[in-house]
Amino acid sequence: MDPELNHLNQVNKYCTLCGVVLLCEELEEIPETRRPWYAEVRAVAKEEFDRIFVTGVGFLDSRDVLCAPLDEELDYSNATELDDVELLRTESELHGFGLHDSCWMLLQDRLWHMIDSDIVADSLYDQFYCTPAPLQASLSFGHDYGGAEQWQEVYDTPVMEKIPPLMRADPYAIPLLEKLEEKALDVDTAQEYHSTYHTRSTDSNIGYQHSFGRLSLELFHEIVSYLSVSELLALKCTSRELVQRVIFSSLPPSFWKRQFTPGYSMDFLFPDLEQKRDWFRLYRGTMSILQANDESSEMLSLLNRKRIRALLEPIASVVEADAERSKEPSGRRANCMEFSPGKWLVSEGLFQWRAENIYTGYRSLEDDFLPHGCHVPRYRIGDFPHTMLHGGEIEISTVQLGGRVFISGIDHNSDDPQGLLKRQAVGHELLTGHVTIDIPPGTIFNQIEVAFCAEGVRGIRFHYAGNTTSEWVGDTDDKEMSYGVLQVPHSDSGLYHLFAGTDAYKLTAIGTVHDEKLDDMADNSFWRDYPLDLTLPDSYLWQSARPSYENLRIYQFQPDSVGTNYRPLINIDFGGPDGKWLESLVSMEVHVSNELSPIVGMSFKYTDKTLQFGICTSEKATSFPIDGPGGERITDVLAYTTGAIDCSSIYGLQVVTTLGRKQQFVPHNPYDGSGSPGMTGGDLQSLDKRPEGGIITGFVVTKRWDEDHFIEMGIQFQLCNEDRS
Repeated sequence: MDPELNHLNQVNKYCTLCGVVLLCEELEEIPETRRPWYAEVRAVAKEEFDRIFVTGVGFLDSRDVLCAPLDEELDYSNATELDDVELLRTESELHGFGLHDSCWMLLQDRLWHMIDSDIVADSLYDQFYCTPAPLQASLSFGHDYGGAEQWQEVYDTPVMEKIPPLMRADPYAIPLLEKLEEKALDVDTAQEYHSTYHTRSTDSNIGYQHSFGRLSLELFHEIVSYLSVSELLALKCTSRELVQRVIFSSLPPSFWKRQFTPGYSMDFLFPDLEQKRDWFRLYRGTMSILQANDESSEMLSLLNRKRIRALLEPIASVVEADAERSKEPSGRRANCMEFSPGKWLVSEGLFQWRAENIYTGYRSLEDDFLPHGCHVPRYRIGDFPHTMLHGGEIEISTVQLGGRVFISGIDHNSDDPQGLLKRQAVGHELLTGHVTIDIPPGTIFNQIEVAFCAEGVRGIRFHYAGNTTSEWVGDTDDKEMSYGVLQVPHSDSGLYHLFAGTDAYKLTAIGTVHDEKLDDMADNSFWRDYPLDLTLPDSYLWQSARPSYENLRIYQFQPDSVGTNYRPLINIDFGGPDGKWLESLVSMEVHVSNELSPIVGMSFKYTDKTLQFGICTSEKATSFPIDGPGGERITDVLAYTTGAIDCSSIYGLQVVTTLGRKQQFVPHNPYDGSGSPGMTGGDLQSLDKRPEGGIITGFVVTKRWDEDHFIEMGIQFQLCNEDRS
């Protein structure tokens, strides 16, 4: 490849821990002087698909190649040999994930009790490997790196002067703790005692008199020593008595020392807590710098250190958990295959099982890096009871990876007095979070509701007979979230199988499987005898919220490409419950981004409102008036799935109404300005089958993860009362 072209194809790399650029200075020779902290780089590296380690300190020879010694104790100034480590290229013999040396030292300070850096490196590599890097520039942890993400430029040469001074400040170039103590201002105890705080009540606080008011000063101080300064300030504002009793200068040293421990406001300094020190003075000295009006180098370094410290905590917590657990997921080994949407084959050794349904994240087949979603998982299966006659517990393990919480494992513990029901789990246990759901006696499980994203399972809750549910466990509120419901199969054995796919930390697939083996596939085809009803909304993952209409059915026509394994439906509901909104519908618009584009959005205008779905800002839109108040309804929809670019998207629609009117929504021919179907190759698809009766009240569509236009499309029907089954 042409070196200049190769250079143009390279992207900037950003620190996996702090999000600031790993600056490539394009040096012709090994530098003789120390480089800026953001140009001194290490890597969590893997060599020949075997050994994982942390390199020494090096520099970027090009935007995606780190020149560094492989010995962690060396750097580019004293090593006799430097090796090339390819960043974010997991198929290379020597590859890794880049991080600043200063950020690595901060992580070591957080993990000071873990001496073996190989254990740390193993965990970091697994965490980074399971995290998408969409453009091979920065890992997508579900947060903005404390504001650093907005300054990331993938292709342009970074100009450090454009980056805010805080982001450029070396987080390890902070003053000595003794120097921080010298910055402390004197405290006027008398003034603090007579200071006025706005309290919530001017009356005598009865609650205080019956709680804190009865405690000795020593016991009171012992209790409040577990609070942060901000929490104690909030407590002071609850009563006049606490204003006078809580005197900061009189609080015991244990209170101020605790402010420097993990989880408190000064935990970014990492002082030696065994050392004797005036902790109140150190706190005051640090605050005097942080609250100064100037932007001194000391202040900026402390603030950047504090920002990075918050980003490190979820990563460090997983490292600690990894050191105490087996990385092999629980459950019996299994496998699965989706022959077509809703037709799953689950196998366990020589046995084959009938799956009710399986949801899965976006399985990336990319070998070189993970642009989106998750790697092809390891599958496990376990026995779970669908009825707990004597009650018991469901135990959910969770893990926080960056800014997101995922479900990592599911276990059950039934109060079976005979001990016949063995405890089984699927997925990973003993990670960073654990929630126990108490199950009352006689509980019957009907459904498992899940919240999903492309990377895996984010939240879960259980639906019981009698229309009761457990609380959600995990995350459920995210703009990238999708939702689905798995039916729990019931059997004479009292069991069903919970099926799960996992990567190193989280569930990336989940499904329910009948307790019924298929001995002879030729005679007992599960997709013939027990097909998943793809007309039911609960057969799918739904982006945002699932439709709640009981009479809703889905009928799809799809392009030649079936799509990805993770394809949550987008709900385009223009009819409302039982089609009531259709009475006020006056027009429909279909939007494209250019003359050759597939559909990117739809909007519907009513006499009293407008609903928009997808991108509806383009001027390239086709409008069709509909006389909803006069009784006109859409009776048929046909789709054009072959366009000028590819044949795997929805390029146009033809709508037919009860008045016999037809309207084509297709891209305009850029040469003659017409809307001729010739632009779409004349590939017009209609539904193979549709319900008798019922009304069209909406569409469903899917998108690719990195694109805005619609890929698959279907029609929503709401059945009349006599047609419901």
